[in-house]
Amino acid sequence: MNYYMLLVVLVIISALLMRGTKENNKAYVFVASLLLFSIFGLRDTFVIGNDSTSSYLHLFQRMSGYSWGSLLNLHGGSNAGFYLLTKLFYQLGGGDYQFFITSIALYVTVCFGFLIYRYSPNPLQSILYHFGLFFFTFHFSALKQSLAMATLMLAFDALVREKKLRFFLLVLIAGQFHFPAHIFFLAYPMSRIRVNRRYLIALAGLLALTYLLRNQLINLMLNLYSDLEDSTNSADLSGVTFLRTKSLVMLVIIIAGVMLRKPKPEDRVYSILLQFMGLAVVFQTFCGYNNIFERLADYYFQFSVLFIPMVFDKKADREPLLGWRYMSLIDLAGPYLFCGYAIYRFLGTTKGDANLFPFKFFFAA
Repeated sequence: MNYYMLLVVLVIISALLMRGTKENNKAYVFVASLLLFSIFGLRDTFVIGNDSTSSYLHLFQRMSGYSWGSLLNLHGGSNAGFYLLTKLFYQLGGGDYQFFITSIALYVTVCFGFLIYRYSPNPLQSILYHFGLFFFTFHFSALKQSLAMATLMLAFDALVREKKLRFFLLVLIAGQFHFPAHIFFLAYPMSRIRVNRRYLIALAGLLALTYLLRNQLINLMLNLYSDLEDSTNSADLSGVTFLRTKSLVMLVIIIAGVMLRKPKPEDRVYSILLQFMGLAVVFQTFCGYNNIFERLADYYFQFSVLFIPMVFDKKADREPLLGWRYMSLIDLAGPYLFCGYAIYRFLGTTKGDANLFPFKFFFAA
């Protein structure tokens, strides 16, 4: 059985049965989160995903040989929070690696559910984009970054609610799970910027300048945010075609956002997310040189699951650059085209990936 296809079908059917009031949305997000967790958290980690062959498993198995203090200096002190968390779950679970992975999956799923319930105008669309932009399957193999990304979802909530201390503490915690997550500190000054026509022109200029000066900027950025374990300061052009495609997708999303829903000063959440998309494109420009830039980009681009539904939100007070006649047509077809493509990408990827298919639960014989 193709459990990934079943997951998509159940997520869509649940939305159709439970749409309507905000209370129904709350119930739907809860049900959808359970469905996501049933695949993400209950998978056999020794078969599905890269966890069984990665350094995470080997690190986990060696935890009995590390003292708490020694973990603070492991690999130069980078990602110390992740190592301490690993030892904690090693002791709590009696060395059970499945317990460790399932616990992380639960935390990531809860944070994602909280994010889309509070900020998405259409939770179903957000979940489908979560599939189609590969964030869901990405979490199957990137424990450190998954923990950091989930924590930054909570930091985003603190940012929007102007809980300054909570925001900085959560970003610091995320940075202890995965050092490059400190880049999210930039979100705070960005949230204070008033987005208007002049700002959008400046953003377009920045994107153009970043592309033209990419060779000069690459060394500076690598020195500032180099992953001490997995990354080097050398350029790696593998996978450039895929990365360029992802950059194109980001640009299309930004252009659609500006044309279909022009940001207003009072539309604060949307304005913040638009800036996140712009910064994600800047980082994505350098991904062909070193994979750390894709990680930096994803810390902001993960919020596209909120941004895209907001672009098409019919309840928003919008001032589109296009006429309302064309706007109505795009409103009608746009979300279905986006979601259909997201489903196509997700199901096509899972079927072709030996680490994801065929699916197996950890409790299956």
